[in-house]
Amino acid sequence: MMMRSFEEDDNVKCGDLCALQNKLNKLIESGSDNIQIVADFDYTLTSFHPTGTCFSVIRTYPGFSKEFLAKTGVIKDKYYPIHIDHTLPEAVRRKSDAEWFAQVIQCFVGEQFQRHQISDMLEASSCRLRAGVADFLALAHKHSIPVLIVSGGISDVIESLLRREQCYHDNITILANQLQYDAEGVMVGATPPFMTASSKLDVVRDHAYFRKVKRDHLLLLGDMLSDLLVGECVVCTCTLSVGFCHHPDNDLTSYTRSYDIVLLGNPDFGVVNHILSSIVADC
Repeated sequence: MMMRSFEEDDNVKCGDLCALQNKLNKLIESGSDNIQIVADFDYTLTSFHPTGTCFSVIRTYPGFSKEFLAKTGVIKDKYYPIHIDHTLPEAVRRKSDAEWFAQVIQCFVGEQFQRHQISDMLEASSCRLRAGVADFLALAHKHSIPVLIVSGGISDVIESLLRREQCYHDNITILANQLQYDAEGVMVGATPPFMTASSKLDVVRDHAYFRKVKRDHLLLLGDMLSDLLVGECVVCTCTLSVGFCHHPDNDLTSYTRSYDIVLLGNPDFGVVNHILSSIVADC
């Protein structure tokens, strides 16, 4: 039934249906006690449009100066096209992402905002979880499935959004960039090593989390090809990957070659929830 629904949905693409069916069977047979979840955050757990990223939550805050808003907008316009261009050499994209991160952090420091303002920035932004994500996280929590969020975004923003939506459960771990604050709570920088979409693997490769959590099966969620690399940190026998493809005209072939399931458009979490419900026998 699940496979048929995938085949009949024009916004669901599968490169190898036979391999997908085999993986689904393994995960369903093994159940909730043997699976862990690793997910990207921006544009994976959050919607692609009209929402923004963790950085844009801060970058577009109307309480900041016009000079700040203009400067960070120019920086985004310069680096974002490189960030999403999978035809460029990885070294070029990594260098560009690192420059982008460093310049934006310096702009943030210049505004001297405080940690408690993050919630105000979220309220003023369009950043939202995809429909169904809260249900997904609740189901994982109900069945004690470890959830690791690995993001090139900002941990304070991720945690604040999850708390606002009442889905920051105790089975969730966040690995993302940590902002630094002084004794008065004013933002003064970020803690290295800095994590970008293209440097995730290098930053988290040796993290203690992967030695602590031991489960043979992995549900891996992302929206960029580099998100798949984090799966290399997990010692497991079966990985089922779901990718959100936002630029199918350029990326669909490479995505269907790399992800087991590719979702087009700006979908909700219905397909992912169907998969998890089948695994935990909670349909």
